[in-house]
Amino acid sequence: MQKEIRLVSNNYFAQAAARLASGTAVRLSVMGNSMLPFILGGKDQITLVPYSGQDLPLGIAALYQWEDKYMIHRLVKKDASHYHFLGDGNICRLEIIKRDQVLGILQTIHHANGKDTDATSAHWLRMGMIWYHIRPIRRYLLFIFRKLFLHNEK
Repeated sequence: MQKEIRLVSNNYFAQAAARLASGTAVRLSVMGNSMLPFILGGKDQITLVPYSGQDLPLGIAALYQWEDKYMIHRLVKKDASHYHFLGDGNICRLEIIKRDQVLGILQTIHHANGKDTDATSAHWLRMGMIWYHIRPIRRYLLFIFRKLFLHNEK
């Protein structure tokens, strides 16, 4: 039996971005696996809160638009005018945006097992940055993770 591939349209995120711009937090289902192993696509949900222009700490995940697509990835580098994001499940593609292009901040991950993770906590930010810095071995860890935890989805 072939796995059904579910894609989330850009319109889905455009509606979420509009709600964030009006000051309302949004809860979304996550479909992709670009934030593995911390967020499981098709299983976990997330809550995003509006971005108010504050300087973001390294390790935070945010919603933004890059090359006409909405992304929710981790902030791994910043300079005076730009933020550099990378998905936890990605190895090398940095998405560089102007600081004012951030639309929302990932506040909570609602895991399928009923547990919630505070995605703004110092612990979560630190774990994310450790994960970022082990990029040379990350592809192997992701391969093992997919085999152990996502093997039943095919």
